[in-house]
Amino acid sequence: MLVADVMTDGVISASPEMTLKEVDELFTVNAISGAPVVDDGVLVGVISQSDVIRVLYDQQLAAGEISQYLLSPYPIPLPALTEIARDRTRIVDRMLETTVADAMTMVPVTVAPNDSVAVVARLMCDERVHRVLVTENEELVGIVSALDLTRLLVVDEAGIPGGR
Repeated sequence: MLVADVMTDGVISASPEMTLKEVDELFTVNAISGAPVVDDGVLVGVISQSDVIRVLYDQQLAAGEISQYLLSPYPIPLPALTEIARDRTRIVDRMLETTVADAMTMVPVTVAPNDSVAVVARLMCDERVHRVLVTENEELVGIVSALDLTRLLVVDEAGIPGGR
C-alpha cells in the first residue's frame, strides 16, 4: 500500500509567526496534536503539543513538581501556591510571546506519496514521531499520522472498508 492511499490531504498548517497560544487554539479547534509549519507555501518545520510543552516548561523537573502539588490530596502550603501562581503567569506570558518558529522542529520527517506505508511506519518508529509529512517536489501535499496507520490495522482486522 502506498502513502497516497492513506494520507490526509488538505492539511491544516501553522505559520512560523503564530504564537504558541494561537497554535494551541488551532490544535484544540481542529482536534489535532500537531501540524506542519508552512511559510509562503514552503514547508519549514513541524509543531506539536510536545514542542509547546517543552518550551513552556524550562525543566521537566519543575513541571513534575507542580503536577505533584496539584495532584496531592494534602493541603498545599502557601509557598507552593505562590510558586504555582507564578509558574502559571510565566506560562501564559510564554504562550503569548513565543512564536511557532521558536518552538518548532526545523527538520520534519517527510516521505513521498509513492513511498510504501511500511516506510512510514519504520520512520515513525525510528524517529519517534507521531506524524510524517508527505511532500512532492518540496511542496506539502499531505500528512500521515499514527492514527491513520492504526486505522489501517482496524480495517484489516475487522474487514471494515474505508475505516473512516
